[in-house]
Amino acid sequence: MKYKILIVDDEKMIRMGIKNAMPWEEMSIGEVFTAASAMEAEQIIEEQQPEIMITDISMTEMSGLELVGQIREKYQGMRVIVLTGYDRFEYARQALKLQVHDFLLKPIDETELKKSILSQVDWLEERRMEEKESLTIKRTQGVRQQMELEGFMRALVMGREDTEERAEVFRREFHFEEGQTMRIGIVIPGVSSDKDLDSESFRMQTVKQICIGMIDGQKRGITFSDEKRRIVIAFFCDEGRKEDELAQQLIEILNDEVEMRPRILWGSVKKGLENLRISYNDAVFALEHEREEFEKLCAVDWNRKGEDIFQDVFREFRNALVYNVSDKEKLLHIFDRFSVAVDSYNLSAKYARSCCFELASSLYFARFSDTGSNDNEKLSVLMQALSGADRGRACQVTAMFLENLFEGEDGEIHELIDKVKRRIHENLADDLTVASLAEEYYVTPNYLSRLFKRVTGEGCNEYIVRKRIEQAKSLLATTTLKVGEISFMVGYRDMNYFSLAFKKHIGVSPVKYREQIQGGQ
Repeated sequence: MKYKILIVDDEKMIRMGIKNAMPWEEMSIGEVFTAASAMEAEQIIEEQQPEIMITDISMTEMSGLELVGQIREKYQGMRVIVLTGYDRFEYARQALKLQVHDFLLKPIDETELKKSILSQVDWLEERRMEEKESLTIKRTQGVRQQMELEGFMRALVMGREDTEERAEVFRREFHFEEGQTMRIGIVIPGVSSDKDLDSESFRMQTVKQICIGMIDGQKRGITFSDEKRRIVIAFFCDEGRKEDELAQQLIEILNDEVEMRPRILWGSVKKGLENLRISYNDAVFALEHEREEFEKLCAVDWNRKGEDIFQDVFREFRNALVYNVSDKEKLLHIFDRFSVAVDSYNLSAKYARSCCFELASSLYFARFSDTGSNDNEKLSVLMQALSGADRGRACQVTAMFLENLFEGEDGEIHELIDKVKRRIHENLADDLTVASLAEEYYVTPNYLSRLFKRVTGEGCNEYIVRKRIEQAKSLLATTTLKVGEISFMVGYRDMNYFSLAFKKHIGVSPVKYREQIQGGQ
């Protein structure tokens, strides 16, 4: 690995002398930056984040030790070498307090400076290897725990005899609450046009990973595969946290990320691990026998009895608008169709005003839930504008309200997506999911998923996979690392899933790809 170093000295001859004198390449230094002042140094550190800094003590405006003091809290891992022409113990004492890693006197001895820099590089390398080993151990343990958890859940829903003895152990290890109320949902991904077995297996693995990120990642349930390789979720039915609403959000994300309209077949709500098998059997019964009374799909029923025809139409429009609240163009197009429907049904002005305000309120609160942005005045202004308006005017002012709802947001949207993309690029080895990224940037998973696809043209999960495969290709072509190690380095805990993802995107397995690339060199 190549590191970055920053040289800070207000004397150009000294800083350029150091830059030109050192054999940086053989010292594992890839980039060398220079700064003539502490202020310039702070800007370079913010933008480039060098791992090593060499700084003079005596500078105008701000001393080197003051610079170290200011950056130390934010960049604790930076290795610092201090230079000074003053042989005073007081400087050395201050340097030690600031956790400076070496203290050299001017005029600089090149051999001593090189030795000091190499010492910092060695320390950084040791720390990097320790972190890598720690990450590998952590991931290996995570894979083992996931396999154990899935094995236990399969045994539990199948009613095997040994689960009673194992249940207490798993309650402690995975923090199951005693008497936890749960409900089984079997995820039916929908029919795929792709008949290739590897592609279908990859798709199912992708669906499962999204479910784990969305449900398990938020501690809202447990995702596992049953003995027939169906994706099963044991939803936690906590008070005030409705599992059907969470499932609806999951379906919308799967629809965006995997481009399918899945459904969920529900079992009954049961209390305690020992009764989860009953809920599972209910869901399997619904799946195998197509019983309508058991087959509760996560979709909206638009045809409720006792409501007039326009109420059905209105609910369709309202839910379509809320679902597309992050897509300005699509939202305005749907509202245009709603305006046409208002005229077609010849609604009274009063009823049209009521519908318009209800739509606007629903969209306002949907955006507030997704983004946290709050401007109550907009609703108040709309209410005043609707007062006494005829049918056409009501639709017109509501359309203006929707336009204003997005005012000044295009830049913020692109900034958010740029941050998410940068986070993905720089942390491919992390456990990246739509849900975890959304939590990190304080938006809802559904909002981020829809927004990411609208801005980039591909789903967030698809983008993560593509970047991981690109990185894996580079490592396979340029290193002798084992495929398993590369799998971990690009964020895959499951070797089989990594191989399926690689073959899906590249057309051959990782091993075959390496043979083709390195064999031709």
